[in-house]
Amino acid sequence: MYKLNRFFILRKTLNRQKYLSTIVNGVEEPIKPWKKIPGPLSLPIIGQILHFLPGGWLHKRSIELQQLLYENYGPIVRLDGNLGFPPITFLFDPEAAITLFRKEESLPFRPGFESLVYHRKHFYNKNVDDSCGVLFELKSKRNKQNMIETNLFNELNLWALESTGLVTFGERLNCLDPNLSNNSPAMKLIKTQQESLCMIEKLDFQPSLWKYITTPAYKKGIKTFDDNLRYTWFFIDRAIQKLKSKEDTSDEIKGIFEKIFKIDRDVAVTLANDLILAGVDTSANTSLGILYHLAANLEKQNKLREEVLSKQTSTYLKACIKEGMRLYPVVGGNFRKTMKEHEVLGYRIPKNMVIILGNQYLCSVEDQFPQPSEFIPERWIVDKNNPLYYGNAHPFAYAPFGFGVRSCVGRRIADLQIEMLISKIVENFKLDWIGPPPKRTRRSTLNYILEPYNLVFNDI
Repeated sequence: MYKLNRFFILRKTLNRQKYLSTIVNGVEEPIKPWKKIPGPLSLPIIGQILHFLPGGWLHKRSIELQQLLYENYGPIVRLDGNLGFPPITFLFDPEAAITLFRKEESLPFRPGFESLVYHRKHFYNKNVDDSCGVLFELKSKRNKQNMIETNLFNELNLWALESTGLVTFGERLNCLDPNLSNNSPAMKLIKTQQESLCMIEKLDFQPSLWKYITTPAYKKGIKTFDDNLRYTWFFIDRAIQKLKSKEDTSDEIKGIFEKIFKIDRDVAVTLANDLILAGVDTSANTSLGILYHLAANLEKQNKLREEVLSKQTSTYLKACIKEGMRLYPVVGGNFRKTMKEHEVLGYRIPKNMVIILGNQYLCSVEDQFPQPSEFIPERWIVDKNNPLYYGNAHPFAYAPFGFGVRSCVGRRIADLQIEMLISKIVENFKLDWIGPPPKRTRRSTLNYILEPYNLVFNDI
């Protein structure tokens, strides 16, 4: 199998070198069809699945996938669809990507999770009527080594749910109650959200026949989505009941849900559900990555602490957050589904093709960000003449919140959440990290940091 895999890789590497030499030599060729785009060897019936199965060279290499595809096939890569999985075109040329994105319609189509869309269409019942302070008591949750005894990621998820709920509903959800039971709605919501993302991975990002027949994974997924929606509805219903008995107040002190609920109930309910589903794991993962980098770079951490304690500015804080998202992006890239035909890098991209811009890889290469593997927040604030200056990178290389009208609707909420959390922790604790850097994996479209979480919270 190793020799076979090497043959596939070397064969495609030669194709990539031929493609690049054609560009260098300035030879113009006719526009080629999509099927001619370089990519892993595709066999009849099974397509490219063999590369992702045990023994294949792409098996369980989700974090390195973009790098492997670019290094072997170049700036545009074809992945064939198979068994319910749609064809995908990866782009690693930011200029080509932004040109394509801008040529799309004024309201471009960003593909979502098909299994979740199906659940909402067939099972979702819209007619059911039913300042985070110090964030959480970190001090009380530490052991003798000043490490968090409970699961740190779960604690960050509870913080993210609490802060998202506060902005959404305009009130505390009490997720940070030290006596919170494992059977509480908040804990069950966190659990079912993580399970939902796992099921989305199986149904939408792995070969599956659920679109054609009722599979065991489909049944489990529908039940998981039902459970997640039920626990989300606990908080939505509580907010609705309070709104019915609440006197009208000024918009300045209303939550997002209350403001929109007065205009369109269904939109308010859907938005609240989406903010909770999309805003909890993402904020928790992003914050965990930033805390790791600060713990591993004490000089940067001390510099940030000086700024936080001065209470004068948040320039370096924002730079640390951007640098953390560059190094450990929670989402691998930007997605679009073409609404018309395009010509990109010498190939014809058909209508209804899923396009992924590989931002995760672009953020890790020297020609975009010098010293790409180093945590250097200064690159976001130095003078334009400095070789580290972030503006030297293509403006589309780093786009953690998306692009245009389909950019992340919760960006401002996420920025506020993470700034508050990081500043409070750095103000109260000296962070250390024990052992090697954390390992990461990908579930559905999100990158996760795996246990153990060896953060040490020392009192200042």
